[in-house]
Amino acid sequence: MEKLIIILVSIGLVILDNSLVPFFSIKGVYPSLLFTFAIAYSLINGRKKAIFIGVISGILQDIFFFHGFGVNSLMNLLLCLLASIIGEGIVRNKRLIPVVSICIITIIKYIGIFAIFYLLNINIQLWKSIFMGIYNGVVMFFVYKLVMNIYDDEYTKQRWRFKWY
Repeated sequence: MEKLIIILVSIGLVILDNSLVPFFSIKGVYPSLLFTFAIAYSLINGRKKAIFIGVISGILQDIFFFHGFGVNSLMNLLLCLLASIIGEGIVRNKRLIPVVSICIITIIKYIGIFAIFYLLNINIQLWKSIFMGIYNGVVMFFVYKLVMNIYDDEYTKQRWRFKWY
C-alpha cells in the first residue's frame, strides 16, 4: 500500500513540476518538487525505500526528458542511495543537513547529466544547477518536516510511545 501511495504522490509531483512550478521560475530556473521529495524520503527511510523512490522518480522525470531517456533514472537511483546513506548518520529533527544535502546533491545530479550529455555532444547550461540547488534547498526547508512527519516510522512510534517507570 505504501508503494502505491508513493507512486501516486510521485505522479502528482511530476505533474506539478511540469505544469505549475515553471511559473515560479527565476531567470529560467525552477525547483524540482519530485526530486526534492525523493531525496527527503530517502534521507528518512533507508536504502531499500531510497532505491524504490529513486527508480520511480527517475522514470517519471525521464518521460519529460527528451534528449536522454534513462539519465534521470540512473542519477536519481544513485543520488537517492547516497541520500539514504547520509540519512543514516543525521539527527532527523534538524533541517540543516537535509537542506545542505539537497543543494549539493542537485549540483551533483546536473554535473552527472552534463558529463553524460557531453559524451553525447548535447549542450546544457551547467551554471543553472547551482541556482536550482539553492531553489531546491529552499523547498526542502519547508517540505522536509512534512515528509518526515508522514513517512518516518520511527518518529511515529516515538511520538505515541508511553514510558513506564
